Amino acid sequence: MKDKKPAIIAVLSIILVLLLVFIVQDVRTNQSRSSEETTYTNQQPSTELPAEPNEPDQEPVEEPEVELPIWNEVGPFELPIVGAGGYTSIKQNLHEQPSVGAPKTTELAAGTAFSIENELNDWWQIRTISGETGWLEQRYAMINLPDIIPSIIYDHSNSYDAKFTSSFVPIPELTGQSLYDMRGYNERLSEETFIMPILYQTARKVQEAQRIALQNGESLKVYETFRPRDVQLLVNDALNRLADTNAEVKKGITAEPWSMTWFINTSVSNHQRGLAIDLTLVKIDELSEQIVGDYYVPEISNYTEYQMQTPFHELSTASAMFTEPIAARDQQGWRNMELSNAVTEPALRMQNYMTEAGFTPLASEWWHFNDIDALDNLKESAGTGEFRITDVKNYPPKWQVVE
Repeated sequence: MKDKKPAIIAVLSIILVLLLVFIVQDVRTNQSRSSEETTYTNQQPSTELPAEPNEPDQEPVEEPEVELPIWNEVGPFELPIVGAGGYTSIKQNLHEQPSVGAPKTTELAAGTAFSIENELNDWWQIRTISGETGWLEQRYAMINLPDIIPSIIYDHSNSYDAKFTSSFVPIPELTGQSLYDMRGYNERLSEETFIMPILYQTARKVQEAQRIALQNGESLKVYETFRPRDVQLLVNDALNRLADTNAEVKKGITAEPWSMTWFINTSVSNHQRGLAIDLTLVKIDELSEQIVGDYYVPEISNYTEYQMQTPFHELSTASAMFTEPIAARDQQGWRNMELSNAVTEPALRMQNYMTEAGFTPLASEWWHFNDIDALDNLKESAGTGEFRITDVKNYPPKWQVVE
């Protein structure tokens, strides 16, 4: 037994050495792992995504552009005032600032064409065809209706085929003639259009009447607004000559209680003042949209013109709305007048649209309406129409300018 002790001691020593070696290696292994974990934890995460292999650099994303065109909902018309064409109805001073007390830059003759550059209260900043700029009072100025209410149908028949008849008899020197050409290229609408000037304050009422008509699936069709004084006299003289040779025609314009002046005014008419409008009504068959500058506006693609009690511009008692005359300036009395038996439903609807918008009907002509408010506003300062209009100066509306 004593002889085996050294061997046992030797084996235990070897086991103890191996155990110590194993413990040392295990400690070193744990330290190495701890060091690796610490190193990984302290690394800052990358903020860049790895690039796709063999893929070119991507271009920076651009900011989205403002969507155009946009609808002009805030203004009084279908299109903004800025960029529209206008005309002086009387001699008007241009001022350096929007004030009657501001220095005058020049005087514009009646009928001067201009574009509207800005609007401030009751003033327009304008630019004429010759490049003159300044501010003028808008209440004396006319605006071109197609530039601000393009949804209306315009047909200035006196430019190419005058419709004037009397007792359904053609009037020599008038019927079928071009009495004065109111056509020109409209840069704003990018097409040749009719020129339809009307006082700015009256244009607001036209827009209201068109708004009401559109709500009912109908539209105004405008035949005439401003009429030069010399053309007014031409119609008067031609009708007089026909009446002198045709008893039926004379009876048609003088039968009691009417007189010839109810069908063609021998003095200055509201057409010369820029506050009268001749029009009819149409049924909309197809309504779409068109783009004018940076704006959407309604566009009547197809329509049917209603049949009225007489053809347009038939100068006789057959065209009368009421059975007797009433003063053209009477804004309320017409409501108690007896309607003619010949009045059609479309003519009556049109009268309702126009009067709701603030117009006053003319007793003798179903197509004629006056803005008596404008006449009362201008009084003796109203124009006399002793000029011709041949030019159009305007440009497309841009939202950057308007906004």
